[in-house]
Amino acid sequence: MRNDRREAFIQYLATKNDWCTAASLASYFKVSTRTIRKYVNEINRDQMVITSSAQGYQLISRDKVKTDNHYTSPIDRIKVILKELILHTEGLNIFDLGDKLFLSVSSIENDMVQANKMIKPYSLKIRHKKDTLILLGEETDKRRLMSFIISQETSEEFLSLKAVQDSFPNYDVFSLKNEIASILEEFNLYVNDYIMNNLLLHLVITLDRIKNNNSVIQSSDLNKLKSNFETEAANKIADLLEVKYGIAFNESERYNFILLLSSKTTLLNYQSLTSSSLNRYVAEHYVNLSKKLLEKVHECYFIEIVDDEFFVKFTLHIRNLLFRAKHGQMVKNPLTYKLKDSYPLIYELAVFISNQIQLMENIHINEDEISYIAFHIGSYFERRKNLEKKIICAVICPNYYDMRLQLIQKLEKKFHNSLEIIKVLSDSSEIVLLEKIDLIISTLPLKDEQTPSVFVHPYLTEEDYGYIQIQLNKLNKQKKNRKVKQYLDLYFDEDLFMKNVYLDSDESYIAFMAKLLYEKGYVSIDYGKSVLERERMSSTAFNNNVAVPHSMHMDAAKTGICIIILDRPVNWGKEKVQIIVMISINKQQRELFSPFFEGVINILSEWRNVHELIKAKDYNDFMEKMMRLLNEN
Repeated sequence: MRNDRREAFIQYLATKNDWCTAASLASYFKVSTRTIRKYVNEINRDQMVITSSAQGYQLISRDKVKTDNHYTSPIDRIKVILKELILHTEGLNIFDLGDKLFLSVSSIENDMVQANKMIKPYSLKIRHKKDTLILLGEETDKRRLMSFIISQETSEEFLSLKAVQDSFPNYDVFSLKNEIASILEEFNLYVNDYIMNNLLLHLVITLDRIKNNNSVIQSSDLNKLKSNFETEAANKIADLLEVKYGIAFNESERYNFILLLSSKTTLLNYQSLTSSSLNRYVAEHYVNLSKKLLEKVHECYFIEIVDDEFFVKFTLHIRNLLFRAKHGQMVKNPLTYKLKDSYPLIYELAVFISNQIQLMENIHINEDEISYIAFHIGSYFERRKNLEKKIICAVICPNYYDMRLQLIQKLEKKFHNSLEIIKVLSDSSEIVLLEKIDLIISTLPLKDEQTPSVFVHPYLTEEDYGYIQIQLNKLNKQKKNRKVKQYLDLYFDEDLFMKNVYLDSDESYIAFMAKLLYEKGYVSIDYGKSVLERERMSSTAFNNNVAVPHSMHMDAAKTGICIIILDRPVNWGKEKVQIIVMISINKQQRELFSPFFEGVINILSEWRNVHELIKAKDYNDFMEKMMRLLNEN
C-alpha cells in the first residue's frame, strides 16, 4: 500500500469519526471491498488501528483496542482462532478473522504455524487455501480440542474461597465454611474442598438474593423429599443462616437448598438426587429444557457435557432463572465483570445458552444472569480439570448397615488428593454400567476384569491402604506418560533435529543452535547471548553425557526443542556430552510445557536411556525410542 494512499485512507476515517461501511469506502477509493480489507490489515500493523464491526470500519487507538480485546497473548489468540475454526466447519476468510481479532493477516499466518503444532496430537490440521482457513479432521477430534481449549481457560482461582469472599464482602465466607462443615460432619456427610467452595458460592448468592427481597416463590412440596441426612443437614444449615443473617428461608428456598445439598453429597449417599430421578422433584418441563440446551451446546460447540452433578445444579438454576425473569426479579451479579473479562470463551458459551433460553421461553435475560450461567459452565470445566489430576475410581461394597459409608469416608480421608470416587456399586454385576473408570476398589472378589482393581477388606487395614497406594502410583505414572507423549509432536520438530554436528566448543554449539531457532521463528536474534549468560553462571551439562543449554528468561516467541545427538563425545566445559538439547520457552505456554519437559529430563537423566537415544539413526528413530522410553519410565 503506497504511503499517500495509506495517509488518505487514515485521514478519511479520521474526518468521519464514525463507522464507515466497506462498500462506502470501496466506492470512495474506487477499489473492491476485498482491497479495503487488505488496506485495513496493512494499516493495523502500525501505530494507528482500525477496528471493525457489522457497522463497518472506524479509526481508534491501540490503547482502546487493548481494553476491548481479551486475546492479547499469543496462546490466547491461538485458542480463539482455533475455536472460531471449530465452529465454522465451512472455513473462515482470513481477512474477516483479522478484522474480528484486530490482527494483521501476517500475524494470523504466523499463529497458524504454532496452532498446527498444538493440534497435531488431535489428528487435526489447518489448511490455508487462497483467503480461506479451514480445520480438517474428524468431528470427534474437534470436540476433544474444543474441550481442551475451554478447560485451559479455567483456573484453580475460578472457585477459590478468596474469589467468593472478594465478590461478596458482606459475608464472612471462611467462618461460614467452618460452620457448615461442622453441621455436615454431625450428619456423617462429607464434601471435598471443591464441592464445599461450590456450595458456599451457591449459598452466598442465595443469601444475597433473600436479603434483597428476591426470594424464589414457587409451588414446592417439602413432603416430596424423604427425610434423610441431607434434608436434616440442609434444614439445620438454613436455620443457622436465618438467625445469623436475619433472613427467612421460605419453603421454596428450603426445597431448592435440600435438592442442591443432595446433589453435592452423592459421594456418601448414592441414592441421592441424580439426573434420572430429578423429575420426581422438579417439573419435567425444566428437566427437558436443560437437556435441550445441552444438546444445542453439543451441536454448535462440539462440547458434550455429561455429568449428573452438573445437570442437577444446572436444571435447578434454569428453573429459578425462569421464575426471576417472568417476575422481574433479575438481580446484580458481582461476578459479572470477573467472568466476562477473565473467561471470555466460557462467557461466550453462557451467552449462547442464554440466547437459546430466550428463544425457547420468550423471556429476556440480562448480562448479570448470563454471568450466573457462565459460573455453572466454568465450574463444570474446573471440575473436569481437577479430575484430570486424579484417578477416577468405583467402589464395590454391599450396602450392609454403615459398612459402606465408613469405607467411603476412610478412602476419601486417606486419598482425597489423588483419588475421586464417582460410583459405589453393591456387586460386581453392575461393573458393565461403568464408563471412564481408572480403578475399581472392591470388598468382593473380581474375575477377569480389564480395569485395574484392588481387593480390600470391608474395614480397611494398613495393608489395604498399601495395595491401593501401589496401584495409584502405577496408574499416575501411566497417566503422566500418556500426557507427555501427547506433547512430543508439539515441541519436537524434525527441522530442529540434527545428528553428528561437530563444532569446536560449547559456545559454538550455543551460537549454532540459537541461530537455527531464530531462523525458524522460535526466538529473537539475541537469544544465544541469553543462553551464554546462563551457561557462564553454571554449566548445563549433566554428568551423563547430556547438556541442556537454555535462557534464564521465558521470552521466546514459541516453545520448542532443538536437539543434536553425536556418535562420539565432545567437550562441554569440563564435561563430555553426546546429546545437546537447547530449549526455548514461551511464558504463556509454560503451564503446558512443564510436565512434558519434566518427563523428557527424567529420560535424559539416566545413562542407559542416553545410550539408547544416541543410537538413533534419524529423527523418526529418535522419536520412536523416546516414546518407548517414556512408556517404560
